[in-house]
Amino acid sequence: METDSSANVASLLRDQLRALELVGADIRLAPDRQRRVLLVTEEDWSGWSAFAQGGPLPAHPVAPVMLQRVAAVTYRLAVLADRQPLGRRS
Repeated sequence: METDSSANVASLLRDQLRALELVGADIRLAPDRQRRVLLVTEEDWSGWSAFAQGGPLPAHPVAPVMLQRVAAVTYRLAVLADRQPLGRRS
């Protein structure tokens, strides 16, 4: 059973993964490239993708590390998206 704290972390992580997906789509970044910029293996990415869809929290990378990575990458990609001319966006 999840505690309130772990449920909040899980919710925050899912929100951040959705934000990454949206920003990635905005700049046409393929899911495999998203995986690589997060520095996760294909196996780990599979677990995190399942988690984003409501599955269990993966063990690796640990949640605080993944949260930091996702937030940092999403921010950097959002900055890149803002720099793109509007005609180049989807």
